[in-house]
Amino acid sequence: MELTLRAQHREARREGSLGALVRLWLDVIRDVVTTAPREHAAILKQDVGYALRSLRRAPVFAASAVLTLAIGMSAITGMAAVLNAVMFRPLAVERPEQLVSISNQSRSSDYVSYKDLQDYRAETVLSDAIGYVPRVATLSTSGRSERITLELVTDNYFSMLGVQPAAGRLIRPDEGRAPGDAAVVVLSYDYWQSRFGGDPSVVGRSVRLGSHPFTVVGVSSRSFRGTESLLRLSAYVPFWMFDAFMGWGPTQSAFDDRSMRSLTVLGRLKPGVALEQARAALNVRAKLLARDYPEIHKDISLRVIPETHARPNPTLGGFLRIAATVLAGLAGVLVLITSANVANLLMARAASRGREVALRAALGARRGRLARQFLTESVTLALLACVVAIPVVMFAMTALRNFLSNATSAVAFDPDFGLDVRVLATLLVMAIGAGVVAGLAPALAVCRADLGARLKSGARGTADGSGGRMRSALVVVQVALSLTLLVSGGLFVRSLDRARQIDLGFDPEGMLLASTGPALQGYDFEQRLAFYNAARDRIVAIPGVEQAAWIQFPPLGILGELSEVVPEPRPSDPDWRAPMAFAADISSEYFATARVRLVEGRIFDARDQAGSQPVVIINQTLAGLFWRGQSPIGRALTADGDRVEVVGVVQDGKYRNVGESPLGAVFRPAAQTSPGLATVAIRTSGSPIGLAAAVRRALAQADPEVAVYDVRPMIEHLDNGNAFFPFRLAAFMTGLFGSMGVLLASIGLYGMIAYHVGQRTQEIGVRMALGARAGDIIRDVLSRGARFALIGIAIGIILAAGLAQLLKGLLLGISPFDPITYAAVAGLLVAICLIASFVPARRATTVDPLTALRAD
Repeated sequence: MELTLRAQHREARREGSLGALVRLWLDVIRDVVTTAPREHAAILKQDVGYALRSLRRAPVFAASAVLTLAIGMSAITGMAAVLNAVMFRPLAVERPEQLVSISNQSRSSDYVSYKDLQDYRAETVLSDAIGYVPRVATLSTSGRSERITLELVTDNYFSMLGVQPAAGRLIRPDEGRAPGDAAVVVLSYDYWQSRFGGDPSVVGRSVRLGSHPFTVVGVSSRSFRGTESLLRLSAYVPFWMFDAFMGWGPTQSAFDDRSMRSLTVLGRLKPGVALEQARAALNVRAKLLARDYPEIHKDISLRVIPETHARPNPTLGGFLRIAATVLAGLAGVLVLITSANVANLLMARAASRGREVALRAALGARRGRLARQFLTESVTLALLACVVAIPVVMFAMTALRNFLSNATSAVAFDPDFGLDVRVLATLLVMAIGAGVVAGLAPALAVCRADLGARLKSGARGTADGSGGRMRSALVVVQVALSLTLLVSGGLFVRSLDRARQIDLGFDPEGMLLASTGPALQGYDFEQRLAFYNAARDRIVAIPGVEQAAWIQFPPLGILGELSEVVPEPRPSDPDWRAPMAFAADISSEYFATARVRLVEGRIFDARDQAGSQPVVIINQTLAGLFWRGQSPIGRALTADGDRVEVVGVVQDGKYRNVGESPLGAVFRPAAQTSPGLATVAIRTSGSPIGLAAAVRRALAQADPEVAVYDVRPMIEHLDNGNAFFPFRLAAFMTGLFGSMGVLLASIGLYGMIAYHVGQRTQEIGVRMALGARAGDIIRDVLSRGARFALIGIAIGIILAAGLAQLLKGLLLGISPFDPITYAAVAGLLVAICLIASFVPARRATTVDPLTALRAD
């Protein structure tokens, strides 16, 4: 096409007329629109075919390059799948980009009350707003009971989201708003399929939620998984119905009491309304509420952010995005290492193909054409790596999903880590980018090489200095990036170690936990107490059990409660704000079972029963905050509106996470509160897990109708909960990336040294013929490998220090410049690099001088 265009241009200039030039440019435009794309497609097809044939002739090289790239592609695709599931995949609803999360910014709660929601719905910037609360319940039908996670939703939930039914109908606006409305439930599509086999006759059937009958009125659409990205929801119930089957849930006051905040709120922006405009208008409304209800809305502002930024909740959303960005960056670093490794392989292969490249140039191929061929080969390798990476990522995501679903049975965690179009598009873009990065080095080498000299050289080609320098630079880059990843992993491992050394305020060793939920069966106050007492009596009779006690939510778990506490008399300072404290209902034996030290006063006893004076035990932090230098015993405080008397003080502990600042805690006697959910903590004399089956039997004997879940040692609870799980996950991910990076760097160094030894075969033969000893040859080769390692380590330390600054907020009790971590990683990398260099160095000493001297 280019030759034809030049000939036409010369002819038009000879004619010299304007018409001829116009016709020429019209022809050029027609060719660009019609002919050029076909020609480029044909050239691309030819290049891809040549690349595949070339790779088929070198299967070992092709397999090595594809598997190397597949490691990086798997890492980045796995991270993309996780980030997509948690933060980026839009809800399967109408116009999801219009949805915003509306939450309170306060110390007490992110949630919104029903009355406040109605006020926000009236704002002109919103077309509507919904509220919902995820909860656990027991669904019974046909003689079979099953614990499920459902959402309690406002009546406009489905209409605002634009969700259509797969069967029957959905909850209607104004349905379930008043006492006496029919108790209805909508099943999720997946639960309808798994529990009822997709039977359409289930619509209209009666099921039991807890101890109350509900009528199934419909099934949600197949694509709709609810508004909680991490949970597997099985059903949807109108908000008013909650009290009908959850004895401890919202009551009529939830509709009238603005202080009762329980709803997660999503609003839909009106068309043309910007997020900033909506945020300003809603905060004006919040200020008006603070003026009208100063006791309830004091110091509360609204957080209005896109729905995808509020996952898994508005408070953690920002932190999670930072952590995810860091992990995605580490995965990107791993991709760079794989690209550098493959670039090194391609450089070595390009050097061995020097004569072939020179011949093609002699036959008329331009340098750009040759460079494009190398880029096509590298991109082809990356696309083949995608084919390998996809099943690996699918397997890994299935394993991760199963792991999260088994982390706790308190709620049904079930994030969708599926590889949708967004994830696959990310994989494709990253693959093309990695292929281009890997292919740039050999492509540039071709453009700079003296092809005439290569044509005159022997079959093995020439070892040009620029190519050697580039290969050496790539190895240095791999070592530097590997050290960066390993230092990150080392810092998180050290953080995990520090976290495990923190005094939790109780002794987790030798403890077994078992969670129950008698409220899920609709048990009332007295029935729940009777179950707790009967179950504990049976458990303490088990051989090997030393003590047993009940606690509403064990510390450092996924679930927990905070309570607003106010001393009496209330401080007179108008700017004083009531602190939030960890709150838990416990039986009288809990402190002895958990080995929590009593500092002052007494523990709960037979005096603390239902109907008697409400009492509370607080920790040292709360006692010092309210009554520093004084005894709190006999004093009164208000916890979530209930006036209670302080009868004891216990040592401080960790309640929500191990990195928290000292947090106040209030413990109330279970005999006075009868919690709907509770966990029995068991102190054993031997292995806790060995008693798990006996504990299950004892609980079943106490009441076979009560669900039992999460029977596991306290140590496992800490590992899978808020205590250590974030550090374990970070240490595992960064350690995995770092190990992959080191493996790839060592392979790259080995390949570079092996290639270097191969190019110096004649030189080594001459030296050995002149009397050089094997030790001298090994020392020479090892020194080359060590030099690259030390340069890479020096650069890597600088990069790691920069990255560590970003990790500072994620570390616990460890400096981002921890010298032990840096020294250990640097020493490990030096050792690995020397080992990688020793194999080709040892092989160099086996060279036969006569054979080397005869070599071409």
